[in-house]
Amino acid sequence: MIVRPLQPADRARWDAYVRARPDSHFAQRTAWMDLVTDAYRLPARWWLAEEGGTVRGVLPLFEVPGRRLFSAPGGLLADDADTAAALLEPARARLRDARLEWIELRDQRTEWPGLATNREHVTLELALAADADAQWKAFDAKLRNQVRKGEKSGFTARWGHAHAGDFHRVLLENMRDLGTPIRGPAYYRRALELFGDDADVLVLDLAGAPAGAMFVVWHGDVAMDPWASSLRRHFARCPNHVLYWEAIRRAVARGARRFDFGRSQWGSGTFAFKASWGAVPVPLFYQYALGRAARVPTLADQKRSLDLAVRVWRRLPVAVAGALGERVKRLFPEAL
Repeated sequence: MIVRPLQPADRARWDAYVRARPDSHFAQRTAWMDLVTDAYRLPARWWLAEEGGTVRGVLPLFEVPGRRLFSAPGGLLADDADTAAALLEPARARLRDARLEWIELRDQRTEWPGLATNREHVTLELALAADADAQWKAFDAKLRNQVRKGEKSGFTARWGHAHAGDFHRVLLENMRDLGTPIRGPAYYRRALELFGDDADVLVLDLAGAPAGAMFVVWHGDVAMDPWASSLRRHFARCPNHVLYWEAIRRAVARGARRFDFGRSQWGSGTFAFKASWGAVPVPLFYQYALGRAARVPTLADQKRSLDLAVRVWRRLPVAVAGALGERVKRLFPEAL
């Protein structure tokens, strides 16, 4: 087996391997490498394992110089544990030589042996029916009533790359309310450009103004929504229910077999919302090889360290949050 850095000529083979794996994530595709390196100017340490000319595994890492290595969402993807170990060898060497804190493998569906593991995260997946009518009937009565309530409130849906600006406006306000900075609209337009027909934007309007929005990526037989928001002032009208039903209907129409609602923490409010659609939890593993760091970071550690910043950010006017978000977000390249 040979493990070597990804070369431009390998991109098609790399992407074909990722697309063929049901446990893969769209961010393991080389389009994500382009998005992150363009936006954050970080070195990409993407390693490929092959045997007899056949790809056996991939490890897409980025380096924050002097600090750490972190993976694209989806982490290490390999045929078996031996291949995974081989892929980690050059990363471990970089960890030692550069005296970095750790290697972080994010959002993995496989728990690889020999690594420290954080099990706080989960995604939720809905198995999709063959048509929209069958999917609607599979939902319980309470959920259908909430969708109907939203539809009666007058929300209208529109799809298309051209709506990236409205998508960003909704995301910006909602994430400001949550105390989280986001990248500027150019970042999301670039993501749409790189993923092409495999990505789209859904915007919900109410009385002619954007009230909810979702970024959807089609990856193999799954539809995934890495970013979705509705404005809090409309919550009583159930915009999130309309938003997700529109996205699920589009996924069914495109022939997707699963809808991935995205990462949550076990037992959280977002977990409960996603589970109400009939989605099933799938554990996600954050795994670490430690360098100069003493222990694995936890979600509680992150919340404590950012508590003051979150409280301040929530008080910012939306325009100020938009102006500052681009600079602040560059400090947190690991965040999706």
